[in-house]
Amino acid sequence: MNFEGTCIIKAQRERVFDFITDPNKIGRCFPDMKSLQMEGEDKFVAIVKVGIGFLRGDFKFHIAIVEKQPPSRVRLQGNGSGAGSNVDLSTVIELTEVADGTKLDYKADAKLVGAIAALAQRVIGSTTEKTINTLFDCVKKQLEQS
Repeated sequence: MNFEGTCIIKAQRERVFDFITDPNKIGRCFPDMKSLQMEGEDKFVAIVKVGIGFLRGDFKFHIAIVEKQPPSRVRLQGNGSGAGSNVDLSTVIELTEVADGTKLDYKADAKLVGAIAALAQRVIGSTTEKTINTLFDCVKKQLEQS
């Protein structure tokens, strides 16, 4: 599944880049985050409650920032497992200065296999898109309030 989108954040590009590359800051914006633990520089483990319909459970995600081009681009790779399913994630975020602040463009590719994928195929896309929108709405709110 591929997802992409754009949002404008009324903050300097350097601030946005610092926020999205700091797991402790962006971690506050992940819906249903239960815990976050650093594994090393640019590597962390997140436990997130995930569910679609009656299938619910905790997913353990191993996430790494695999490329940084401050203050304009970051690429993340991750994999997670839980609730009888596995997911591989690849995400690229690009930041561009605009008159109102910073334009954030993202592209994400998710490959999901297992029980959730088999039973909830029709709603996975819309549920994932809703989660992504919630994440970036929170990033925007956090940066524009401070």
